Amino acid sequence: MANETLNQGLDHVAIRTYDLDASVEFYTKGLGFRFVQEWSAGGVHRAAFLDAGDDRLIELFSSLDTPPGGSPQPLDGRRRPSDSARAENAVMVHLAVRTPDVPALYEQALQAGARPMGSPFSVRTRGRIPMTFEAAFVFGPNDEVIELINRPNATIGGHPA
Repeated sequence: MANETLNQGLDHVAIRTYDLDASVEFYTKGLGFRFVQEWSAGGVHRAAFLDAGDDRLIELFSSLDTPPGGSPQPLDGRRRPSDSARAENAVMVHLAVRTPDVPALYEQALQAGARPMGSPFSVRTRGRIPMTFEAAFVFGPNDEVIELINRPNATIGGHPA
């Protein structure tokens, strides 16, 4: 076990939804994720796994459920936080989806109901390992911030990303 890497990478990101069915539709049709399964267990009555690529998952929970590690307080769709309130209190900044064509996925997400947050743009970073990437931001159906990103020549720590 000493030579074995214990960290095998990101497994999934969990999102509580205001409308589970609408969220599944957005992530599958708007962003091209693959539906894996709907499930229930313990205090969770309805949840779904979507494959985000490379067996990395997005886990979506119904607003009435208490997700493992989450608050037992149900989500109230009538009292969604404003963009500024969310920005002041959010711990998770965004979730990023890789794509070879940022403008095309951006338009597809908007057609599926995403709200625009920032249209496609290019960035050249500075630092020890500079990289150039293209990105755009949208709000998903639960007001989650989603970055669409293409990092064609990026390296992290000297290794291809």
